[in-house]
Amino acid sequence: MLNNPFCRSLILLHLTSAWIQNPEPRMYNTYSKYQIDKFSGNDSYVDYFKLLEMDSDSILVGSRNVIYNITLSNLTENRLQRIVWPPTGAHRELCYLKGKSEEDCHNYIRVGAKVDEDKLLICGTNAYKPLCRHYKFIDGKNIVEKEMEGQGWCPYDPDHNSSAVYTDGHMYTATVADFGGVESIIYRDPLRTERSDLKQLNDANFVSSMSYQDYVLFFFREAAVEYINCGKVIYSRVGRVCKRDKGGPHQFGDRWTSFIKARLNCSIPGDYPFYFNEIQSTSKIVQGMYGANGPTKLIYGIFTTPSNSIGGSAVCAFSLDSIMNIFDGGAFKEQENMNSNWLKVPQSKVPHPRPGQCVNDSRTLPDVSVNFVKTHTLMDEAVSSYVQPLLVRVSLRNRFSAITVDPQVKTITGQPMDVLFIGTDDGRIMKAINRGGDNPKAIFTEEIHVGSAHLAIKSLTIVRPNGEPPKLLIVTHDFIHAIPLYRCSKVLSCRECVAIQDPYCAWDMQNNLCVAHALHPGPKKNFLQNIARGSHHACQPP
Repeated sequence: MLNNPFCRSLILLHLTSAWIQNPEPRMYNTYSKYQIDKFSGNDSYVDYFKLLEMDSDSILVGSRNVIYNITLSNLTENRLQRIVWPPTGAHRELCYLKGKSEEDCHNYIRVGAKVDEDKLLICGTNAYKPLCRHYKFIDGKNIVEKEMEGQGWCPYDPDHNSSAVYTDGHMYTATVADFGGVESIIYRDPLRTERSDLKQLNDANFVSSMSYQDYVLFFFREAAVEYINCGKVIYSRVGRVCKRDKGGPHQFGDRWTSFIKARLNCSIPGDYPFYFNEIQSTSKIVQGMYGANGPTKLIYGIFTTPSNSIGGSAVCAFSLDSIMNIFDGGAFKEQENMNSNWLKVPQSKVPHPRPGQCVNDSRTLPDVSVNFVKTHTLMDEAVSSYVQPLLVRVSLRNRFSAITVDPQVKTITGQPMDVLFIGTDDGRIMKAINRGGDNPKAIFTEEIHVGSAHLAIKSLTIVRPNGEPPKLLIVTHDFIHAIPLYRCSKVLSCRECVAIQDPYCAWDMQNNLCVAHALHPGPKKNFLQNIARGSHHACQPP
């Protein structure tokens, strides 16, 4: 019954009316395209912009046949550092012969990283024949130093969900390794996940990857193989590989010996929990004080209901300690044969050293250990969110699509709070505050509309250009925008300034203005702010 889309829709509507009402923002703001910094590539086609690399002054953005170098101060292009890389005529002709359209048969740049002070690694779809290049910056120009095959590094289709991270001298990619886009792969030359092994990866869509301690983490959604006897359902996952993995002995020389994964549980608790199963985006790792647990590292994620049900979106946070504890000490899951249920593996059957952990030299591992991790990739226990969903929204109009976090923003009393910026698939920005505490709930402070086009927001990033206030960088397939993190000056009264419950903003009693108090160093005794209640007795009645 729960797999029926109509039933799920009725349950979601019932839950919505029973335990939550859609939160309303304290403030609405709209920017026209003339009021903010904007970068657009070519107006005659879709660029498929993707943020590749960033420093304190500029960003590298991949697009159709071009890598742009864009200044952060005003989003203008450094034209002398533009890299133009179209596919060759032969590759385009081959692309047409494979049945692809003219729009498909271009080079969409999807992967990029600074691998040295003056060297870039760039990969593109190259008319459905992925290719990578090393560029070296010499005398003010980027010169091609090396070219190599890009299979496993870059997707074939620019719209495919892939991720890449460069760390400790290696590029780690999570993408597809075939023309049809069905063979999911996690790759670091020469290591890869198993081919056509649904227990390792099953039609995965990767949303992010990041370095953490001795490991690289991958966040993705995939068809749940442990549920396959009951139908098809998508689950969210976190996967992990060891940076020191050198492959296994004998025939396992090009295979990971440390890849394991666990389900991420973002759900409304209850006798019958309601799940937001499909991860769409994550923040970077943030560290802060959340309740009585001391310093904690969290990662925030966007989760949604399936596309064929009523649109539900949620924000969940996960502790990195919880993820690592399940990988390092949790039980594994197994299916003895095709018709068996998936059950917990008894501890007595787990070989030593424990699969998934870093070892001095993985090439010396016994075959039993390598075979075990190959067939027991999945952990038995799901990673529970740090608390129940911080923010839930049910909407027929949009779903959440991207998230970034400004961590531990201080109020006038010095209390730190995380500020969440959430993008939607129809071009809106939601701003919410995680106040922390032992049972945190996000405060929905603001909804922002940017420009006239209702384009899906693909990524959000907070940038801090040298000598300028921080900005929110908004990336869609067609445009890049930058807006301020706060709009305090648009509020004209003390009561309204306090009521928006924005930790950036406070009422200046001396000048009768709503201001960004961080720009006013020194004592805060002349400022009014109350994030918890949204009111202050010192504000004069209207």
